[in-house]
Amino acid sequence: MIWMTWRQFRIQALTVAAIMLVFIAALALTWTQVTGLARDTGFTGCRADACDDAAQAFIGALQDEAAGSLYYVGNVLLFMLPVLLGIFWGAPLVARELETGTYRMAFSQSVTRRRWLLVKLVIGAASAALSAGLASLALTRWAAPIDLVESRISPATFATRGIMPIVYAALAFVIGVTVGMLLRRTLAAMAVTLLVVVALQAAVAFLLLPLVAQPITSATALNPDGQLTYVLKPSTNEMHLIVPAGTPNTWILERSTVTSTGAEFRGPADPTTCGPVDHDGPTDECRAWLGAQHLSTKVTYVPGSSFWSLQWREFGVLIALTLGLSWFSLWWIRRRLV
Repeated sequence: MIWMTWRQFRIQALTVAAIMLVFIAALALTWTQVTGLARDTGFTGCRADACDDAAQAFIGALQDEAAGSLYYVGNVLLFMLPVLLGIFWGAPLVARELETGTYRMAFSQSVTRRRWLLVKLVIGAASAALSAGLASLALTRWAAPIDLVESRISPATFATRGIMPIVYAALAFVIGVTVGMLLRRTLAAMAVTLLVVVALQAAVAFLLLPLVAQPITSATALNPDGQLTYVLKPSTNEMHLIVPAGTPNTWILERSTVTSTGAEFRGPADPTTCGPVDHDGPTDECRAWLGAQHLSTKVTYVPGSSFWSLQWREFGVLIALTLGLSWFSLWWIRRRLV
């Protein structure tokens, strides 16, 4: 059974292995480029306020190098890898046998239906998890200096770091197998798997992740002399302040400016001091007026220190879903498949 299962998806497995080798080789070749730029711009080992300027210099220099493009390619690849594994590994593995009728020969042998499917699930899911795990390990280590600036805990990168690609790959594979078993048509199963896995990734990023994130809310007094700008509605003088969060390596969920009562600040602005928006920011008179309003900046965020605890919480939810779908597939092939 193991040898037969390997023969059924060896071409797909070798293709993914070749892509992973090329990707890891590209990371290895640009490793010193990333660490060198971080060192040369002063970002490595920087302290306190000096890190802000050094971080921007580091990212600016990185964008002009091959490593900058590879960073975005790597993120896209780790997002797409579970989708591809579900489509090309999971969906055809059982659907093709059901579509062509070759499953009848397997079921007529001494191997039970459950064992036949269990071997396919274990080998396929383990191979998918291993492939994604190696790619994730390489990208997480390679992008460590960049993630200190771009924040690996934000939804844009969270699913491509740590242990998340492992569980995503295993889950996508099991989804593909389950869909293929239900639809019994290879092309239909591949198309539906694509839609389901992409929808799942979106739901996890925008629904599950904020739900299990346990964010922190903090409020600090607004510094009117700091970096800020505003949007002014001329007809009503309604003002919306835009203030940088000042919390690096975090995932910002909500940011607003509030009054001393806790209500969101909307003005109205004093038209004699805060007129039309200037590209240089508020005038000195406008800053003085803002300082007299006793405003605070309220930020709801997930700190970078919560990265691993959040990874394990989300991993637990997704691995439970993976095991649940696997159990359903084993039940279905025993009770429903004829």
